[in-house]
Amino acid sequence: MTQGYIYILFNPTYRANQFKIGRTTKKPEWRAREISSGTGVLGQFEVLYEERVVDCHHAERLIHQLLSAHRISTNREFFELPLKDAIRIVSDVAAEVGRISAPEENELQEDLTIPDRASLLDSIEVSSIERHVHTLVRKRKTSVTFDDHAAYTDEPRRKIFHDLRKTILRLDERLANGETCTPGNRVAYKLPGGRTFLEVKVQRSAIVLHLVESGVPNPDHFAQAIPESHGWRHLKLRIKITNVEDADRARPFIEGAFAAA
Repeated sequence: MTQGYIYILFNPTYRANQFKIGRTTKKPEWRAREISSGTGVLGQFEVLYEERVVDCHHAERLIHQLLSAHRISTNREFFELPLKDAIRIVSDVAAEVGRISAPEENELQEDLTIPDRASLLDSIEVSSIERHVHTLVRKRKTSVTFDDHAAYTDEPRRKIFHDLRKTILRLDERLANGETCTPGNRVAYKLPGGRTFLEVKVQRSAIVLHLVESGVPNPDHFAQAIPESHGWRHLKLRIKITNVEDADRARPFIEGAFAAA
């Protein structure tokens, strides 16, 4: 058995009910970035839903069997069906195969009972993700803004996202002109004429930083090293922020990355 994730990815250049549903032993967001960088791929894939399970290979096989009638092509992991149905099948299979509890990595609280999870899937979480998908489709030919990205995350993380922006822009007034919002809920920062020293990724219940190495003390590995194989080039560290305390701990790394840029 191989532990890993089963995921639902969406690309706004596709139709609203078309999703890539598969498995990975990496973080789903890294898998989404990997697929997005492929030759001929238009737009950016993003993670709509994920579950960590004890056997991702078995879980994927079960999901693909259940979704066989919705498969777009026999040799690809793309399916066309309502998002609510896709999430329910992934959630049910995760429960059957064995869900690994990791509250900080899942969209839904892992301590909910299965009936509670099913009820929640019928309400706010799925509805908000569906609205986000339709927003992406409407905007796929237009630019994205900081507020678009802020609207994607939940209320506690939204405040952290805005506060982090204030922290970053206070470092140098020129950074206001070096802020670039891109598809996939990403905001990159660099000084005019310089290279990106920080990228902020907005998730449903977390804010993830990718930034350059700066020598800031990191004894407990709060900032995780990004493997070379993940293709982040000069951005060497990853920090996941879920609360105000994490944001406070991240500030020296942001300041160090700016100084090192």
